Amino acid sequence: MKYAIGEIVLVVIGILIALSINNWNEERKQRQKEMINLIAIKGDLENDLNIEFIPGINVYAEKNKALRHLNEFYVNKKTVPKDSLLKYFRNNYGEWYFILNKGAFENLKSTGIDIISNDSLRNKIISIYGNDYPEIENRDNVIKQFFDNEFSPLLFDNINFSDSTLSQNHFNYLKDNKQIGNRIMRHYFLRIWLFTRVNEIKSKVELLISDIDKELEELNK
Repeated sequence: MKYAIGEIVLVVIGILIALSINNWNEERKQRQKEMINLIAIKGDLENDLNIEFIPGINVYAEKNKALRHLNEFYVNKKTVPKDSLLKYFRNNYGEWYFILNKGAFENLKSTGIDIISNDSLRNKIISIYGNDYPEIENRDNVIKQFFDNEFSPLLFDNINFSDSTLSQNHFNYLKDNKQIGNRIMRHYFLRIWLFTRVNEIKSKVELLISDIDKELEELNK
């Protein structure tokens, strides 16, 4: 009887050890998948930061300076030299359209977002890709539609960008053109609307990259 009980105990212990090893292996595989997905998300975020956010913000910062001068010229009737007026118009022809990477997040969704074990980190990733990125794309699209359909055609109809300077008559014509003034004001507020939000989301992206680094360190322990 003692021998039989001992055999049973050994079998049970063997089964428990096997289950424990199997669970450990499954957990290790899950953590590896989690790390792979986090590394991919981090890579996309870093690309967005270095290729889209930082250069895009720098371009808009310069363009917005010129656009602010145009807005003050038309709205506040601020004095602007003829050559400067033409330069401000030139500086504001063309837009920076943000093209953001979402491939790694789409892969994460297909794998299962719950694979990210850190609740706070998972929610931050969902917030960036589910709310912030679509908001940038929406605001970007509003500006693109306005620029292509209303702003750009009006500029080309009234300004020869190959001119080295403006004649006095042309300067006076542009100064008194209410259509251009109204489009400038609209363009200025749309740009600020986008620029402010992009700066905020850039900061969130930087923080998320830092949080992912910390999580990867924890998972590697």
